[in-house]
Amino acid sequence: MDPILKVSNLSKSFKNSSGFFFKKTFKKEILKDINFNASSGESIALLGRNGCGKTTLLKIISGVLSSDESSIKEDFNMYIDSSLVSMISSNDRAFFWRLSVEENLKFFCNLSKKNSEKKIKEVLCLLEISDKLKSPFMSLSQGERKKISIARALLNETKILLLDEITNSLDLSAKKIVINILKNLLKTDHLKLIIFATHSLDEVIKLSNRILYIKNKTIYEDKKINDNTLISDLELLF
Repeated sequence: MDPILKVSNLSKSFKNSSGFFFKKTFKKEILKDINFNASSGESIALLGRNGCGKTTLLKIISGVLSSDESSIKEDFNMYIDSSLVSMISSNDRAFFWRLSVEENLKFFCNLSKKNSEKKIKEVLCLLEISDKLKSPFMSLSQGERKKISIARALLNETKILLLDEITNSLDLSAKKIVINILKNLLKTDHLKLIIFATHSLDEVIKLSNRILYIKNKTIYEDKKINDNTLISDLELLF
């Protein structure tokens, strides 16, 4: 199967300064020679210790950050239109808290007045949260806010969804609901690909079918996940 996402020779460094009177600027390398392909239907978990570059990789794929020169092939956009990639983080401040769910989604999704209400209702119904249409965003629970984040991505016709530890603040019940929604969206072809960064091995078992383990700035392990994979198997990576 042809990949819908192809990352080749991706590297990323940040400039740091040290010293008080005589500052020296140096580069801190975060990622080096990252290479992987992703196909439709995959749910890929990014694993690794804090600071290994998981979030940085997601931001580069989403277009929020640029990679170092020549780290992504020029034919990258042949595999997926970058406008169809969305990233969701654990930061709820990306919404207007005093506005309603409907007002937020209309604003962020730039929907035409003619079809906006219909499209929003369809997506909220899909995510089983249509009863919150007129509710202020600030009144929603943590789990409901994650659903609205997913709704915003779907309304923008996202096909590749990038998730940065979005279940961190959720209780077990809300976490289970969000994971099941994501699996169903992938299964029903509303999404083509999910890539998510997490520290929860339980989440990896329930949501992913493949892991990329980042160590020493590069992909140290690329492994398929199946129904027989145990948390203890993943613990061996650390």
